[in-house]
Amino acid sequence: MVAERKGVSDDRMVEFRWLLEELRVSFFAQELRTPQPVSVKRLEKAWGQLG
Repeated sequence: MVAERKGVSDDRMVEFRWLLEELRVSFFAQELRTPQPVSVKRLEKAWGQLG
C-alpha cells in the first residue's frame, strides 16, 4: 500500500499503525491499558477501509 502511494503519507495508514501498536500493548503489556478498545477484528475492518 505504501509503495502504491509513492511514499506519500496517508493519515489512515498512520491511524492503522497506531491501532496495531495498541493491539500489541493489549497482548503483551496489558497492565498499560489502551486508550480505546482494540481487537484483531477492528484492525481487519480498518485495513479493509484502506483498500
